[in-house]
Amino acid sequence: PLNINGLVALGCHVDLDDFGTGHASISSIRRFKIDRLKIDRSFVMKADRDPEQQRMISAILTMAERLNLETLAEGVETVGEHALLAQLGCNHVQGFGIGKPMPFEETLDWMRAHEAKLLDPPKIRGHHTR
Repeated sequence: PLNINGLVALGCHVDLDDFGTGHASISSIRRFKIDRLKIDRSFVMKADRDPEQQRMISAILTMAERLNLETLAEGVETVGEHALLAQLGCNHVQGFGIGKPMPFEETLDWMRAHEAKLLDPPKIRGHHTR
């Protein structure tokens, strides 16, 4: 049977899903060759209005940067959350605030319609990055 490190040896990229909750812990980063941390939605919810959540996300992003890991925030539902994550340096976001699940055939049309947002994420005025 092929394990995670075996998949990496074949050239697959590995994300650590739900980072910060349950089994997706810091020790998982040491055990496996991880390419990207997926920050759990529980950290993202209302982060644009909760300084404690902002500090937690900032700490996760700093750790990921120092370990040369990409980051993806799950469950982004508002422009404020998206803007905060972009300004804190999160590499990627996903969630209903970006786009609802859609058939593959509709993806290119969606990307063309939202190209400006993809190239220039929203910003929060007066907010400093980490």
